[in-house]
Amino acid sequence: MTVLEEELAKAIMYSKKVQTDSCALILDKLETSYELLSSEQKLEYLYLRTDHTYETGNYLNSIEYARAYINLLEMHPTDSTKKEAILVYLGLNYYMIDELGLSIDTYYEALKIYQEKQDQFGIILCYLNLGKAYSDLKEYDKSLQYITKAIQGLKKLPEDSHRLSSWYSQLASVLISSNDLENARLYLDSALRSSENNNHINSLPEIYGKYGFMYKKKGEIQKAIENYQLAIDLAEELGDAFKKIELMNQLANTYNLNGYFDESISLLEPFLKEQLAQKSYQTRLTELETRLYYAYEGVGRYKDAIDLHEQFKYLRDSIKSLENFNQIKQASIRSMAAQHESENTLLKKQDELNQQTIKAQNTILISGLIVLLLVIIIAVIIYRASVINKKLSLENKRQADRLIQLDIAKSRFFANISHDLRTPMTLIMGGITQVLENKEVYLTAKAEKQLRIGLRNGERIIHLTNEINELIKLEDNKLAITPRYINVDEMLNLFVQMFSSAAEIKGVHLAYSRMISKGSTIIYADPYQFEKVLFNLITNGLKHIREKDSLTVSLSQEEDKLCISILDTGEGIPEENIPYIFDRYYQAPGTTFKTQEGFGIGLALVKEIIDKHNASIQVKSQLGTGTEFRIKIRQENIDPAEVTAFSKLDYSDDKRNLFRDIDEVETEAKPLVHIESIKNLSSNKRKKTILIVEDHPEVRDYIFDLISEYYTVLTASNGQRAIKVLEKESIDLIITDLMMPWFDGFELLDSLRQDDKLKKIPALVLSARTSEEDKEKVLNKGVNDILSKPFNPKELLVRIENLLNKKEWNNTKDEALFINNQETLDEVESSILKNVEQLILKKIDDPNLSVTYLSDQVFVSERKFYRLIKKLTNTTPYEYIKEVRLQYANKLIQEKKLSNSSEVARLIGMNNVSHFNTQFKKRFGKKPSELLQK
Repeated sequence: MTVLEEELAKAIMYSKKVQTDSCALILDKLETSYELLSSEQKLEYLYLRTDHTYETGNYLNSIEYARAYINLLEMHPTDSTKKEAILVYLGLNYYMIDELGLSIDTYYEALKIYQEKQDQFGIILCYLNLGKAYSDLKEYDKSLQYITKAIQGLKKLPEDSHRLSSWYSQLASVLISSNDLENARLYLDSALRSSENNNHINSLPEIYGKYGFMYKKKGEIQKAIENYQLAIDLAEELGDAFKKIELMNQLANTYNLNGYFDESISLLEPFLKEQLAQKSYQTRLTELETRLYYAYEGVGRYKDAIDLHEQFKYLRDSIKSLENFNQIKQASIRSMAAQHESENTLLKKQDELNQQTIKAQNTILISGLIVLLLVIIIAVIIYRASVINKKLSLENKRQADRLIQLDIAKSRFFANISHDLRTPMTLIMGGITQVLENKEVYLTAKAEKQLRIGLRNGERIIHLTNEINELIKLEDNKLAITPRYINVDEMLNLFVQMFSSAAEIKGVHLAYSRMISKGSTIIYADPYQFEKVLFNLITNGLKHIREKDSLTVSLSQEEDKLCISILDTGEGIPEENIPYIFDRYYQAPGTTFKTQEGFGIGLALVKEIIDKHNASIQVKSQLGTGTEFRIKIRQENIDPAEVTAFSKLDYSDDKRNLFRDIDEVETEAKPLVHIESIKNLSSNKRKKTILIVEDHPEVRDYIFDLISEYYTVLTASNGQRAIKVLEKESIDLIITDLMMPWFDGFELLDSLRQDDKLKKIPALVLSARTSEEDKEKVLNKGVNDILSKPFNPKELLVRIENLLNKKEWNNTKDEALFINNQETLDEVESSILKNVEQLILKKIDDPNLSVTYLSDQVFVSERKFYRLIKKLTNTTPYEYIKEVRLQYANKLIQEKKLSNSSEVARLIGMNNVSHFNTQFKKRFGKKPSELLQK
């Protein structure tokens, strides 16, 4: 390594350690040898110069180094470039010298490069800087938009979470400038919490300074002074002189504006005397001098004011000289930027002119033909349209009338079904309840569990019938609404508390935001019915978001109405489905989140209840981004004594308890394998392994209980989890549902077909979707069997056995088989027995021949093999193997092909000759040697 390379490496090291003085000394040395550096070394040198001059406040010099870096890079392109970082420095320097337009243009250029490189931190850093620049331009909407995007991006980068406090503080500053003080307070509180949680004390002076700024805006001067003073003390403790001067300037200005001149003098006079003694050249001291001068005038100390002004003459002269020099440099920078912009504009105009010329030529060539064709087409269209419109208008009227009648008929049908279900459900549930409560009836734990599951599902059916009946009553104006004055803020707080633990388990962010500037949070509504509305909307939002997404419940104000918003960052709703989501019994097709099929009455019930309250509900959604439901209802300003108080949500508590087992969130911490199903298995008695893929936990446990006695059982709650299991475990059969969240059975089957290893595993579909269309779709994916829910347990076990006993699978075929023919079972078993005999004879000289080997060769489980041999020979598999060995030995002896019993024993795989002689005599009445001597 050369001397120059060593010096450059040292400079890089000092820069990383923020040892700016040491770094500057080395860079000064390298400046004299600049021409001896390679192009890549020059780029590194210019990058370090740009960084150092910016950090030390020499913004104009930093701009020159950054421009030199970009010019050199254009002449010597390299992959190891830091162009995007240089552009950020350039934008920051422009910002610091108030060239906001150039700053914003440079940030956008850097943002484009970061997006191409998919550098997430670089992207959000550009968003933050753009937000700051737009704030200084007083374009607060754009500023808030960019800073909010920056914070959302930062939350996804845990390693940079310590920056959140400063970024929240920046967002609060913009809100204060735009007079949104309530939201500013919320974000300052968030900044303070983040700083404490991450032990990021360096941001505390800035945060408390912003608190002072906010209280000053609100007119709470004493609180403003307290927070400014605390911020100054913290800055002094941290040794941040620049921040301390800035905060002292703000506090002194607050003192002066409110006539606290003595306090201003006490704050500034000692500090400025100290700076005068040190002959400090910090430019911002002139601001403090101005504040102190104003305070002296306020108390009539005019001589002190004049003396102060004279004492700071040296600093003003120095600043004026520096400003003149900087103005010349800034003019040069503006000129270069204008020239660059002019060149870009000229190139764009030339390109546009060329494109316009080409388009004009093409237009002239084809315009004549198009006009002729259009005339003919328009004439034909007008004629056909007049004929078709007449037919369509009549047909549309008939269809509209028909649809109205069908809608009424559908509602009546559901109402009748829900009514007729109640009698048999009462008998079923009553009988189950009596059995469970009868102390004289002995129930196993498994039987009691199944009865309780049955009772709980009966209660769910009754609940669904009640929901349908309520919807019908609402449609017929027969459901009574009993409105009262309620505090909707309290109700929303209770909801967020109720679902906070569920959100935490699922790994999503649930938050409540209250943004009411004036008036009350009281509405006139039926508490029970309005609770249903909020429960449906919040649970829908939680169901349709994944881990790391967020759900925000907020309460705001629009004129004389309160606005309740439920906003999620989930999958969103396709635009074409939005007009129908409040229709009765409507379910959007083809959504990403494929859950259990229901009646499609939740949102219809919401809409009907909202209409009954003379309120409105709107939905906004974008596919892949999220969905927002907004309810607007009249704000009531009444005596708090008339408000109905409530401490819990009765309807929501009951429904959550009723459906808790179904809606329970599964996490990675929950085991995929039931350990009890694989214990006590020796290596030569491995059970076949079956994977159950089913999202309903009770159905999944039910299938597990049915088959775990016979097989090793693994479980997965959806297709994605199933793929993870298949990557790690050896699976002999897959039993899968079709309707599952996020990754359903159809997608799982597609994934199996695309994998050369997995496509050989037989698949049994177990689903409530058994229409001809679904069956055809499933079979075309290479499924080997399909069984409808509800199913017969014995039939399930038989189908599993048939699938596992199939010798060869080929799931790549478009057609598939139904292995359901019980009549062919004896023929198959006889064929297997003949095959077993041949397998034993083929390896008869192998002393290690085992039942496991034979069962594997005929593609059946050991248990099935045992039952088969026992059924057809009335002996165990071990006895059968021994019988074949002895029969073969007897044949060899009778044919006189061997001379002694030792050779016979060796040829039939029995190494212990004495044991062979004993067994042979026991079977045939004579020893082998006696027969060989004849």
